[in-house]
Order: sequence, then C-alpha cells, then structure tokens
Amino acid sequence: MLKASSLSNAIFVCLMISIFSGCLVLISHYQNLLNLKLELRESLINSNNAAFTYYSLNLDKLEYDISSTKDIFEDGIRTHTTKKKWGFYDLLSSKTIFKGDTIRRIGLIGNFQNKKNSPVLYVTNYDRPIKVAGNTTIKGISKVPNGLIEQAYINNQQTNSITISGQQLKSEDKLPTLDIKYNFDLSLYKKVILSDVKTNSIINSFDLETLVIDVSNISDLRDLTIKGNVIIYTSDELTISPSTELSDVVLIAKKVIIESGFSGNLQIVSNNEVTLNKNSQLKYPSSIYIKNDTDSVKVHLKEFSKIAGGIIIDGNTYEGSLKRKLIIDKSSKIYGSVYCYGNTQLQGEVIGEIYTDRFFLKTKTLDYQNIILDGKISRDSLPENFVNLTLSGLEINTKTHEIIKEF
Repeated sequence: MLKASSLSNAIFVCLMISIFSGCLVLISHYQNLLNLKLELRESLINSNNAAFTYYSLNLDKLEYDISSTKDIFEDGIRTHTTKKKWGFYDLLSSKTIFKGDTIRRIGLIGNFQNKKNSPVLYVTNYDRPIKVAGNTTIKGISKVPNGLIEQAYINNQQTNSITISGQQLKSEDKLPTLDIKYNFDLSLYKKVILSDVKTNSIINSFDLETLVIDVSNISDLRDLTIKGNVIIYTSDELTISPSTELSDVVLIAKKVIIESGFSGNLQIVSNNEVTLNKNSQLKYPSSIYIKNDTDSVKVHLKEFSKIAGGIIIDGNTYEGSLKRKLIIDKSSKIYGSVYCYGNTQLQGEVIGEIYTDRFFLKTKTLDYQNIILDGKISRDSLPENFVNLTLSGLEINTKTHEIIKEF
C-alpha cells in the first residue's frame, strides 16, 4: 500500500517538471525572438551603413533637401537619405525604418582634393611683380605675375632669408571664379530669441529641425554652450567671449569679434568684418565667409590666432575688391584654403594654399604693393587626409567626397 503523501509528492514533482519545462520553452521562445530582433537590427544597420556610404561617395546623385529612398539589398528594408547645405559643407543623413525600429546616421561631408600639382600661391596678374622680403618661405607651385617672384628689402634690411621651391608660372589677369551658393533662408527655420531661452546650454541634434537663435538684442555671447544644428543670427555686431562654447554651429552677423582665449568650432558668415584676437582659435572644421561689393571688408587674424578650415573673401566687381582686406599677422596660422578677391597682408603662415588678387604691406612709415614680408606658404605640414572647403573654381586635379565628422 502506498502512502497518500507519496501521491501528492509525485504530483508536486510532475508539476515542478512541467513548470521547468514550460520555462525552458518560454526562454527558448524569447531567445528566438531576441535573435530575430538582433538579426533585424543588424540588417537595418547594414542597410543604413550601405546607403550612407554609397551616397557619401556619390553625393552629386542627391538633390538638396529632397529625400531619396533606396532598398540597397532588395530585402524590403528601405533607407531614406537626404542632403542639405551646412555652411561650406554638406550634411548627409540616412534613416532606415522597419517595423517600428529606426537607425540613423548623420555626417558632415567635404571634398578631399588632390592638389599635388596645383598652386599653393596664386596672385592675379596685373603686370606688377610679386616680391618677398625678410624670413619668407614658399614651398610649392606658384602662379604669379610674369611667372617670377623677386626679392625686396624692407625697413633698411640688409639681408633676407628666403626659401622658394617649386615652379613659378605666369598667372592669369583674374582670379579663378568661385561657384558658391551660400545662402540661408532663415524664414524656413524655427526661430527663438535668446533672451527667451531659460537655459545656458542649447544642444540641437542634426536629426531635428534647424534652430535659429536671434541674438540681435545683445552685443556679446558669454557663459553659454551652443552645439549642433543651430544658426546664431544678428543683423549687428557680435563679440564671442572665451566663456562661450560653440561647436558645429553657423554664425551670421554684420561684424564678428572673437575674443582672446576663445576656442571653438563654427562657420562664420559676415557682411563686413571678422577679427580673431590674440591666442584665439577656430578649430577644424571652421570657416569665415564674406561677400560684399559695396562696403569696406576686413578679416584680421591677430598674433597667435588660428583657424583650421579656410577663409573666403569674395565679390563680383574689381572696384569692390579694392575695399576688401585680409590681414594675417605674425605667428598666426591658417590651415586650409584661403581665397581673397581683394588685398592680403601676409606675415603669418598659410598651411594649404592662398589665392589673392594682390598683396600689400603697411608699415609705420610706408605702404607697399605686392610684397610679402616674413610670410610662409606650404602644404608640407597639412595632414594627408585633410578635407578642404567645398569650393569649385580652383585648380584641382581630383576630388572625392569624404566624411569630416559624424554626429
């Protein structure tokens, strides 16, 4: 005879085995679901990366602000890719959506340009020779008036220390014309007044709508952090304090003053004037752009200031070029491309290339034309993978689109 407790024990054991078996089946089921989800996500990532890579290499196949939809692997997973202008560069965004899951990739795209046989120095040929003095270095191909660089002696100097290497070729009677479409229709974007913002930190992702911050009611930016998909706008003058952190933004103003000690990354669009004070730096990828035919224009890099990216000073008329100036003081550096349809005073260093209508030199006693004193121009220390401003019109051997940074 079996005891009654033996039957209950058997039932309990069977129940436990059933529960355990059910748990194993349930775990296996959810494991399969998780594996399927991971496989799907991996497929989404692969499709997104493939579309992003394809269009980053074939950027011209996309029209600005028009989404292109592509099923890369023909597996039913579609990726939506868009291109828009962000200052001198292009912003490429790819978004892959499937069954409620979304993968995004956003990158800033520029041109990697092979410039081995293109000039580091180009000066318009007005039949006035280009002269160099002091401690001046030019390494690379030069296109200058009459195809010849001459020496000069300034301020009663008895000797010069001149280093010139590379071909000296004759330039044309005008600068290469740039084809730049650099316009922001601010009415298309969400706009806020800075005084209405209740925080000192404004960060706007590039997968969100562009934010325009109107700072017309203040004269300087202090103790602020502004990053990302933001346009800072004023119709007047604006001073940037070193206590302000700016990254990846576009700044539009009539006049911009960067105070000593500032370090940030931004693209500046100005009407009249930009000044980088001593020991300030605009980190890569930064730029300064001015186009003006009616007013006086000046970009001034003071001692020990730096910009990595480039400077463009442009216009449509020769008369306007007479009022446009780029001043590069001693110990200041520009990494990248410089284009000045106007007058350039070079006593610092350009690590890249410089195109200018003419040079000038202003001393305490005299003004000189087409003279470089203590200037340096070379690509030697420019990184091999440096991505330049997206310009067309300059002499470029080959050009490919490259990713500068991803957000």
